[in-house]
Amino acid sequence: MIKSYYTCLSIAVLALHMYSPFTHIISAQEAHSTPYAKKGYLTFDQKPLGSLEKPLVLRTFVPTLGVSLKEVLPNHSRGSTSPKYSPGSGKESSKEYEPIDGIPASIAVNLGKTLSYVWDTTECRLLYAWTDGFLDMKNYWGDRKGGRRKGFGYVPRLYGFVFYKAQGIHPLQINGKSIADLGAPKYLGYSLGKDRLPTYDFKAGRHSVSLKIALGPSTQTLRLDFTSTAKENLNFTSPNTQIEEIIKGPGRLSIVIRPNAGERISSEEQKVVIKKPTQEIGEKLYTTLGCIACHSLDGGKNHGPTLQGVYGAKREFLSAKSLTVDEAYLRESIEKPMAKTVKGYLTGMMPPYQLQEKEYDSLILFIKSVR
Repeated sequence: MIKSYYTCLSIAVLALHMYSPFTHIISAQEAHSTPYAKKGYLTFDQKPLGSLEKPLVLRTFVPTLGVSLKEVLPNHSRGSTSPKYSPGSGKESSKEYEPIDGIPASIAVNLGKTLSYVWDTTECRLLYAWTDGFLDMKNYWGDRKGGRRKGFGYVPRLYGFVFYKAQGIHPLQINGKSIADLGAPKYLGYSLGKDRLPTYDFKAGRHSVSLKIALGPSTQTLRLDFTSTAKENLNFTSPNTQIEEIIKGPGRLSIVIRPNAGERISSEEQKVVIKKPTQEIGEKLYTTLGCIACHSLDGGKNHGPTLQGVYGAKREFLSAKSLTVDEAYLRESIEKPMAKTVKGYLTGMMPPYQLQEKEYDSLILFIKSVR
């Protein structure tokens, strides 16, 4: 829980972000849909999106999304309850507000439906990444019809498919020592390259580090490029996360991060409930959930086993008895992929997925159809 109170200066900064060229996105379809819009009061889109060509960079509150406060967010202050106040009586109530579940002053970046991520300026680290959406800013920016933001709990709502979450202490090591052991890092700012993606600069102890975050080589992967001015030895390690080193040298480290999470979050207005599982829905999920990145449909070997002819086939595992693939095994493999690892493949390559029941059923129907 993070407690943060903004002064008038912060409000001015918020206004600057709302109406800057980067974040001021006009929705032509809604521009004249309300009396407020007709008068020119409200011209922003509550669900802004960037693109690959023009990434959207937004300084904003973000949800914690369940990351560890102790390990991932150790340098954030902790909030406490506060008494409720009654404007009518002018007195405080015996009831209390709980701290807002949000992180202030983070930087959220969106490249359309392809990739969104959050960089935390206090911890100087990547917090989480997702596809198929960005942030619903209604709670923070206000309702287009009424013009008011949410009075309490005004953290924007994330929507899309979360495929990566930060785990453990700060993953970057300098000369064999984690940044977590060097004291609180200091964020210096960011610059935009020709591709309009941010490169973040920060200090960890006496070390100066830069980081650029970009799309990885396949669906739901990330590329992180670290550099240090003093040419130190850089390493990156994180629990339950598959990391591939691409470039490593004095003062330079480039890695690819693969999914370590699988959670679909819908905005309240766009919540979709599947009434009946179908093979067609399963095929769509195979693509949108990123299964396509590791599991082929034609027998080709990738990071994970092919899905061609898998249903009814015999499977052998590293540390479990062999079995014939049935619906129960397919469900377990999607929901708890660490339970059994197929021989010839690495443990931990696939994240666990939290889906609707009918999404599980649809995926299984699709997998059964792949022959």
